[in-house]
Amino acid sequence: MPPIDYDTDEADRAAGRRIASRCWRGGADAPIHDAYDVLAVWRDWADDVRGRAFDCGHYLPEEAPDETPAAFPEFFTA
Repeated sequence: MPPIDYDTDEADRAAGRRIASRCWRGGADAPIHDAYDVLAVWRDWADDVRGRAFDCGHYLPEEAPDETPAAFPEFFTA
């Protein structure tokens, strides 16, 4: 059985809907990075994907407490 949001994702894609808000990418050690080019996946869905990989897993504030707030200016400025 596909994930619960598969059908809504496919409907969004068919309708040409994209994420308009800015998206951020983080933790390079999260398991998903072994299977996918995460930035490329997000760029398929969103217009403004930015960020960099921190040397941590999925939980950036807990695993990279200094790097996370230091990256805010890069994210929140044009």
